Amino acid sequence: MKIVHVVITGPFTEDASYQENFLVKENKKAGHDVTVITSCYRWEKGHIIKVPEEDKIIYDGVRLIRLEYEKILNEFVSSKIRSYNKLIKYLYEIEPDVIFQHGIQSFTLFDIVEYKKKNPRVKLYVDSHSDFNNSAKNFLSRYLLHKMIYKPVIKRTFIYFDKIFYVSYEAKDFLVKMYDLPEYKLEFYPLGGLVLTTEEKERYRAEKRVELGISNEDVLLCHSGKMDRLKKTYELAHHFQRVKNENLRLIIIGTFLDGLEKKIMPLIESDTRIKYLGWKSSDELIKYIAASDLYVQPGSQSATMQVALCAGTPVLFSNAKSHQAYMRGNAFMINEFKEMEDIFRLVSENPGILSDMSKRAFEIANELLDYKKLAERITL
Repeated sequence: MKIVHVVITGPFTEDASYQENFLVKENKKAGHDVTVITSCYRWEKGHIIKVPEEDKIIYDGVRLIRLEYEKILNEFVSSKIRSYNKLIKYLYEIEPDVIFQHGIQSFTLFDIVEYKKKNPRVKLYVDSHSDFNNSAKNFLSRYLLHKMIYKPVIKRTFIYFDKIFYVSYEAKDFLVKMYDLPEYKLEFYPLGGLVLTTEEKERYRAEKRVELGISNEDVLLCHSGKMDRLKKTYELAHHFQRVKNENLRLIIIGTFLDGLEKKIMPLIESDTRIKYLGWKSSDELIKYIAASDLYVQPGSQSATMQVALCAGTPVLFSNAKSHQAYMRGNAFMINEFKEMEDIFRLVSENPGILSDMSKRAFEIANELLDYKKLAERITL
């Protein structure tokens, strides 16, 4: 089966651990002919960079095609309209059986639907990660960009898509309220991960704890990502520091944004139990998360939370609607940041709680988050 993933609304980075990377790899492992068509933007050490157009092979046979956005006024406007003038040419060249567009807010929907009309056998899927926490946050964005520009495009094309996937319940609310989409077209398709075996988890745990100089009895907390003010990394470190239990350890992985580094590094350096490890590859990040006893995400939502569950690592997160699907005896949910202190004391004094929660994490990962199963969904 020929599958084309069109990654349009964000940068595509070959060595990242985002949804599109996992799905592409799993489709390829299953024996399909897979192509990624995307923009000329990628992440590099926490920053977005622009690269030239290219057509190359990655992931043991996956074809990667990078295209410039069609120029409309300037680069900023072009990045919002999101149209590739060569996309339709490549679709006719590849002749895909399945097209999965990652991100619904794009004028490429017209090209994909044009191909579908002439090739009705093709399965079309599109997903949406947008919700009212990360999109349409001001008047211009909500009414000009989403209501006046994106909505007419979506309303004219959605009928041709087999399903519109939403990655969270908040993303579903956004699709219904912002674009007036009918629920029969929508399907829950969560961000997931690669589910580790218990043997892999134990191996990574031993490997990374030796590297970090942390004993098996220490309770290791992990926090990661592109850390801006919404990530609440400073608040995490502050409340961690207030809990003086010596068997608690915290590793922070990623890149600081919004000038946060100057604010947080003195705090980190004042507590020998906290280690900042800098940026790590996706493969290394998974190993550190697997070695941890609790993944801590007190601020903005991140797909790494699901990766943690797939590593059998319990999670701590904020009380958000989208997190409720992952509360099955494997997570702590907080309403206020100071609640972290009581949780840190609890797990430090009763580490057996985390062992039980790890089992629940593996259960929900196998049921809901396994990217092998998610990748199979679009080939049915």
